[in-house]
Amino acid sequence: MLELWTPKYLFWPILLIALFAFLRSILSRIQVLRMAQKDPRLDHLKERFRSLLLDGIMQWRQPRYPFSGILHLVIFWGFVVLSLRSLQLLSYGLGISILSPFETGAFWDLYGLLKDVFEILVLFTCLLSMARRLLFNPPRYKGSHEAEAYLVLGLISFLMITDILFEASYCLLAEKNELSISQAMAIPFLKFSRTSLEVIYNLSFVLHILAFLFFLNLLPLSKHFHIITALPNVFFRKLKTGSIKPVRYNVQDIEDLEYSGTKYIYDLTWKHILDIYTCTECGRCSDNCPANLVGRELSPKMLTLKLRESIYKTYPVTVQKKERPNPIIPGEVIGEGEIWSCTTCGACERECPVFIEYIDKIVDMRRYLIEQGQGPSSFNQVFINVEKTGNPFGKPPAKRADWAKEAGEIPVRILKKGDQVETLLFVDSYPSFDPKANEVTLSVVRGLHKMGEDFGILGPLERDSGHQVRRMGEEGLFELLREKNRNLLSEIRFKRIVTIDPHSFNTLKNDYGLQIPIYHYSQYLYLALENGRLKPKRVIREGTYTYHDPCYLGRHNGIYGEPRELLKGILDAPLREMSKSRDRSLCCGGADVGLWYEVREEERMASKRVKMALEIGADHIVTACPFCMIHLEDAVKTMGLEERLMVVDLMGLIDSCL
Repeated sequence: MLELWTPKYLFWPILLIALFAFLRSILSRIQVLRMAQKDPRLDHLKERFRSLLLDGIMQWRQPRYPFSGILHLVIFWGFVVLSLRSLQLLSYGLGISILSPFETGAFWDLYGLLKDVFEILVLFTCLLSMARRLLFNPPRYKGSHEAEAYLVLGLISFLMITDILFEASYCLLAEKNELSISQAMAIPFLKFSRTSLEVIYNLSFVLHILAFLFFLNLLPLSKHFHIITALPNVFFRKLKTGSIKPVRYNVQDIEDLEYSGTKYIYDLTWKHILDIYTCTECGRCSDNCPANLVGRELSPKMLTLKLRESIYKTYPVTVQKKERPNPIIPGEVIGEGEIWSCTTCGACERECPVFIEYIDKIVDMRRYLIEQGQGPSSFNQVFINVEKTGNPFGKPPAKRADWAKEAGEIPVRILKKGDQVETLLFVDSYPSFDPKANEVTLSVVRGLHKMGEDFGILGPLERDSGHQVRRMGEEGLFELLREKNRNLLSEIRFKRIVTIDPHSFNTLKNDYGLQIPIYHYSQYLYLALENGRLKPKRVIREGTYTYHDPCYLGRHNGIYGEPRELLKGILDAPLREMSKSRDRSLCCGGADVGLWYEVREEERMASKRVKMALEIGADHIVTACPFCMIHLEDAVKTMGLEERLMVVDLMGLIDSCL
């Protein structure tokens, strides 16, 4: 290390001022976290540390967008490697030897090589990223803070350039002769005088330190706060997909609360505030959100940015916090159209590289609107019907098992309290009352019967699972349904539950807290196929088939392979994948709010999905959800494609091959 012109005593006040400003900003952001609601996130530590390593440090989700993902990985790893270099330069300026014990030997030689390589890579990547934004500007960046993105990319580039200049001038001034990348970077300066090299050496050093401290203080004030918050956000991510958070943690009776759901910023949990701080504005959530793709008001990215701007405006780092900020909803921050546009499909959460949660936030906003009587008027009759009759149609409970009359000679056992059975078939409301969904129910019953399964149904005793009710925001009614169903289940002996609808499968599995195996029929039949209990015939069929992944079977519960394996076991026909399949499957828009409320949109989600099937030449769409089947079939009819495309349920195909 050569002597620097800059007196060391100048760096100390600069550093202290910068650290004071940084800590003040950080403490202000932490203060909002402390105001927020409780949210226990210290369970399953082994899984959390594993996710931190793979999803946080290794950033496995980034390459889902190959080009931009690789660019981000280069910058991220460059930031990790080069932060040690900035710390070293800062210690030189302060006149202290923090890293001197490590600055000799093989370790430092290897680090020097890595540093030089990453400086070139990061500089090239930043310039490429700026050019990409300037020339192409992908639609998913719309609404992001573009000027800030250029500023930060420019700052990172500036840090790389100043260190390259510092290292190159140092090599020439110290007359280092060993072959290295730094030596190669010094070639353009060979003809410079020693005085000029000393100016470059000292000026690049000072500018690097000042830029580093400026960048540090920019982080808590900008979208790049995620550099600090991303790893904690990944560590504290939601581990159980498909579930919905309670109205308040550690509150047993929601009647004790002043109001339910989210009205103010501090009604969000601390983890959801951390989500808002962590948004990288990459736009992947909105790029995959079906509501956004069909022109609804919702953009998950913009929802997060609106909430963040509200927090930063209400609780700025320079002013004392307001005791009671303006409401989030209904109001100027989040519009009602955005709240009701969400299908809770989970595409946004699956795509986010830093595991931001959207569904719980949106459902909490719905809870507040429903409690205040500000939900869609079409919901009112649904809630009344469910409360009185246990189903959204208002049909008498005694008619809940009428579909069983069509089962012919197959005995469908209707269970009573105290009965015992091997498998309980939980039918739920739509498969019980909707004529089209009845066909799926009957196919499942025939399949179980041909397998020799000892099964029964709850019939008039069964009530709606409450899946849609909860995601519509009526938490009190959901708790009533859950309590009645759980009490009923406790009075009947069985070994497992099999469901027809992925939504009831999801809510029984993730919202009920039942300690018993729960299967969707596709899972259970796949197991039967594996152990030889299910023996379908392979049938030669004309045409080309594609499988549509239901959101609550796929993304929320990870069931992708079983339905496809069942199809391969019965079909002697091509099975092609649509452009959006498996965990990127496009929601059909068929369940939850969409059942009872017409949201303004430019195109129906189901119609968009049908077009994807046509693009790959499919003439059969297979699905394993009665809601998906109904909505996709309706889209086919609306588009006048009955002669070109058929929508079939997976169980219907299996039934025809048994």
